[in-house]
Amino acid sequence: MISTRKSRPTLHDVAKAAGVGTTTVSRVINGGHYVAPKMLARIQRVMLDLGYQPNEAARSLKSERSRTIGLIIPSITDPFFAHFAGVAETCARAEDYVLILLTSQDKPQLELNDLQIFERHRVDGLLLVPPRSGSKALIQNLRRLSVPVVAFDRPMAGQAYSSVVSANCAAAHNAVRHLLDHGRKRILCLGGDPNLYTIRERVKGYTAALTAAGLEPLVEMEASDYQSAEAAIMKHMATPGKIDAIFGLYNQSTIRAYEVMQNHNINVPERVSLIGFDDFALAATLRPSITVVRQSIEELARTATQLLLNHMSGEVNSPQQIEIAANLVIRQSCGCSADR
Repeated sequence: MISTRKSRPTLHDVAKAAGVGTTTVSRVINGGHYVAPKMLARIQRVMLDLGYQPNEAARSLKSERSRTIGLIIPSITDPFFAHFAGVAETCARAEDYVLILLTSQDKPQLELNDLQIFERHRVDGLLLVPPRSGSKALIQNLRRLSVPVVAFDRPMAGQAYSSVVSANCAAAHNAVRHLLDHGRKRILCLGGDPNLYTIRERVKGYTAALTAAGLEPLVEMEASDYQSAEAAIMKHMATPGKIDAIFGLYNQSTIRAYEVMQNHNINVPERVSLIGFDDFALAATLRPSITVVRQSIEELARTATQLLLNHMSGEVNSPQQIEIAANLVIRQSCGCSADR
């Protein structure tokens, strides 16, 4: 059977149609340096008319650059990381880079597998969320990959690689100070993996705020499901000097705390105030609406991607450690009025 598929136009086809040599066309493809403006416009018009697209694979072999950036996140279903990936892809595309996304499920071995895939694809740079548990093997593989790397959300061990993270400690401190300003004195810090950098930083901010106020920190890390959150909250509600506020360390602990108090008819915020770390879709529509610490995912992603691009271009050569401020979004559950 004879194929009717039309062959793609080649660089030689463009040169012939424009009446120039292939070297001149190559210069246009690679930025138009040393090509007269009228000639540049003519060749670009011919390329457009023919529908010519440069062979990126061949170009990468010649230039040793693939025009690709690798991105490793724990999960694409997590709204935080999904949003980050979308912004990073937009930033990369604006600089003519393709973003390749892989997930690690927060497992060190999967992250190592992802690095091997990126090594085969010859990525020019890498954005990644380090796994929860530090891995010497990860550092060794990053050195072998030998491309610029920027960690985000969690820093890499040591100071050898750049990182862009939220100011978790300062944001948690500000949130707890807000509860203290409402006269709350028995503030329960609820839920989270103590091995996770972000959680440790938030607990640090919470503890510092209470200690500075001369109050006792009350930390319950076990709130992995509704039952454990309920047990932790009701234990503190049953003791003398009952809690009068809860600080949720991440979305799920905040949501569970809200559900527990609704199911036990504990009025929010009259009886117990509530502030959560990280915003979520229903936080503003619940009644009472939930006051949260909101991370600037847009700024995190843009800053991390631009920093990586700067490393790749040689504009930045030394590791940078950047913290992005997170803001307190005032709603009703902390005790503020709805119209504040």
